[in-house]
Order: sequence, then C-alpha cells, then structure tokens
Amino acid sequence: MRPNVNVYLGAHLGMAAGLAERWQKLTRQQQLAAVVGGSLMVAWGMDAAALRPLRRQLHRLHDEVRQAEQRLLDALVASQQEASVDRAFTSYKAYADPAGSPEAELANVLSEVESAVRESGMTLLNLKPLAGRSGNTEIISVTVEGESSPDQLVSLLDRIQRLTHLLKVTELSVRTSERQTVRTSMVVGKLLLK
Repeated sequence: MRPNVNVYLGAHLGMAAGLAERWQKLTRQQQLAAVVGGSLMVAWGMDAAALRPLRRQLHRLHDEVRQAEQRLLDALVASQQEASVDRAFTSYKAYADPAGSPEAELANVLSEVESAVRESGMTLLNLKPLAGRSGNTEIISVTVEGESSPDQLVSLLDRIQRLTHLLKVTELSVRTSERQTVRTSMVVGKLLLK
C-alpha cells in the first residue's frame, strides 16, 4: 500500500505551523537569544566541518614552505662553497690521482729524486730502485747515497718533502767525514694509489 503524500506533507506543514505559532509566543529577547544561539551553532558547525581542516592544511603548508626555504638556503650556501672546494680539490688533485704502472711510477720517482739531489747541490754516489709490498699496498722505494754539506742535506730533505709525488724518507743514515761533509744513505718511498 502506498502512503498518501498529502498526509505526509500535511503533517510537516502542521509542525511548521506549530513552530511558527510558538515563535510568535516568544518575547523579543527570547527570539533574539534563539537567533543568536542558532547562529552560534551554525558557526560552530561550519568551523568544525570546514574551517578547522582548512586551518590544519594551512599550517601544514606553512611548515612545508619553511622546510623548503631551509633546504633552499642550505643549497645556496653549498653552491657558494662549491668554488672554494673546487679550488682546494684542484690543488690536491695530483695527490689523489691513481698511480700508473709500477714501472712508470718508479721512473717518475727516480727522476724526481735525482732532480732534487742535483738541485740541492749534493754529490750523488748511487741511486737504485727497491720494490716492496706492505699488506695490500705497493710501495716503490729508491736508495740514495751521496755526499754533501749539512746544509745541502737539509735542502735535499726539504725538496723531497715538497715533491708532488708524496715521497717520504723511510730510512736515513748520516756519517761524517773529515772534510766537513756528510755521507748520507737514505731510502725514499712512495705509496702507490690504486
């Protein structure tokens, strides 16, 4: 059986008429209080349903913007430091390059040590290569024997220290002779980078 639509609408219209009649019986202050209370409830409902989620979203977006700004500032600082890092790396690049073949490196070490000996004024008596291994690393060493004054020896040690192949004196033996010269024997080594 189908409900009668007129009965249904009539019941609702009767309720509305009853509410309107009650509204008319209220005093002006009561009506005003009901309107204000109803408006507050509607405003609270709008706040809960729409405005609070929007405020949360706005705070989240502000946080994301702050984080992005911080990342941008960090990237800017890093990019400004890039040039100085590149300059520093360029000055040390020769030390970081991997070694060539052991034979080529030995030739370079012999050449540089011989040049340093001649520039220091030392008399070269003997220059011969030694090869050695230390664990997983390969070390190229040369033995240098010569005669010099103490100042020339110090000059040679300084020159070896300043060479670009990162050579180091691993053994040093100095004997004095009668003519104010010293007879020197040293082992100069280089660690090969792979």
